[in-house]
Amino acid sequence: MPEDLRAAGPYAQPPTNASAAAPGVLLPHLSNPAAPLRQVLAAHAVRHCPHVIEIGGAGLPITGFLHHRPASVTVIDPKIPAFAAETLNGAPCRVRHLAAKLQQVPLAPPDRPFALVLLGLSLKPFGAKAAMPPELLALARAASVLVIDYALDLHRAKNLIGTLLATREDAPTIDLEITINDAAMARAGYDRRRWLAFGAP
Repeated sequence: MPEDLRAAGPYAQPPTNASAAAPGVLLPHLSNPAAPLRQVLAAHAVRHCPHVIEIGGAGLPITGFLHHRPASVTVIDPKIPAFAAETLNGAPCRVRHLAAKLQQVPLAPPDRPFALVLLGLSLKPFGAKAAMPPELLALARAASVLVIDYALDLHRAKNLIGTLLATREDAPTIDLEITINDAAMARAGYDRRRWLAFGAP
């Protein structure tokens, strides 16, 4: 894996202030060693998908956790360092980390099968555009594998999850409730989580 990609992944250092987090830097409530479990599970769920799209990611993009050889990986998050590569895990792969809001990026489903990953669900409106634009809902509906992780006590996530789940006709293959016993996560209200996978083999 390129060193630049490693620097943008789980090896980044946490900032001193969550509100002043620099791009690609872990927020304090995600710096606990147990927090990447969500990415490990997601990487396993998407292991058969040649195309992976992640909305969110910041200091813990899915890219650094993937062990298979996808054809493309795209991560969209305003706090991630922009990054591009043409290989991953020793094989050709179009890797793009886009430092942008979801609503600023044209979203079109890639060739199937593809995976959509939404870890730490906390989407916000951008200008006149909704937190979950129709293009995102179309991606969630068409994804061969959909992975969602959210904090059970995060009001914003609770407002979004119903709309996302309504895009699927299938029941989740995996539906886990996870508690990460970490003081920073508990203070932020992010320690109790739900992790869902649709279509994961």
